[in-house]
Amino acid sequence: MKDITFLFQGVVDKAFVHDSLAMVRKMFPQSRIILSSWAGTDVAGLDFDELVLCEDPGFFYYSDQPGEKINNVNRQIVGIRAGLEKVETPFCFRFRTDFRLNGGGFLDFFDAFPERDDAYALFSRKLLACSYFSRNPRSRLHFPFHPSDLAFFGRTDDIRKLYDVPLMTEEDARWNTGDRRHNRYTPEQHIFINALRRDGRSVPCEYYNDGNEAAVLATERYFASNFVFLSFDQFNLEPSKPIFFMKVHPNSFRTCYTHNEWIGLYQKHVDPKAVVPEHDGEREKIDRYYRPYKVCRLLGNMMSLPFKSKVKRRAIRTGVLEFFLMPR
Repeated sequence: MKDITFLFQGVVDKAFVHDSLAMVRKMFPQSRIILSSWAGTDVAGLDFDELVLCEDPGFFYYSDQPGEKINNVNRQIVGIRAGLEKVETPFCFRFRTDFRLNGGGFLDFFDAFPERDDAYALFSRKLLACSYFSRNPRSRLHFPFHPSDLAFFGRTDDIRKLYDVPLMTEEDARWNTGDRRHNRYTPEQHIFINALRRDGRSVPCEYYNDGNEAAVLATERYFASNFVFLSFDQFNLEPSKPIFFMKVHPNSFRTCYTHNEWIGLYQKHVDPKAVVPEHDGEREKIDRYYRPYKVCRLLGNMMSLPFKSKVKRRAIRTGVLEFFLMPR
């Protein structure tokens, strides 16, 4: 597949990345591999065709709350744009360095759902993306315009268009949501919404959980015309900690589309002849993991009640989940 470049971007865990690069080299020996990371990264012994080392643009916290999580959107934009500048092939598979590829079956999904609504088509052809964490804005989170940013495959120019966006500013990082200051958008929303606006489109979403009906409907139409959401298995992706990834996040996964649910959007908004499978094994898997997770989460919440520190409470909840749900 000499027309594909594989772009790895992110922090380098040498042992994991070494194996990830080797797997791509074995499966796609004619493809180029680009590694984009940060200045000072040790890459000795890693097998890639081109290396890009960027200066770290820094990060924001999601809010001013103590113990808040880190928003790395500017790191993602800087690292991926720098890597994309080196891509010369018509197609690109861009993914994070904490994922590895285990096959080429994902190619079967490219152009498998070709119909689009031209009024909502941002790209020349649809991008393959992960169903995790592509949010359903009709779920309890109400996060519109939130396609997963874990990985993308498609035309290189389309991925460039997605990431040709401004960095998150201090103003957007400390957006006044009415009762507190919080990032205006999540990283996924910041990238997709700004790509739409740069293309001259009006986006009816003022902040991350602005789940008004116009935003929800526009999200569905854009998702149906610009992406194909795939499970990890369909996308041939493995996270560096696959069991932990599923075991600790099922509550969050419940707000994401499955592949079959994306086909439902495609049928509703683009192609009425599309067939939605009756059986959704991915949704059943999420629900199956969620039941024991819910019990462990409740136990973790109870055990963390005496502690005021948000960081401490989160560590206790995660520890309980790992203890009871991780295999021995």
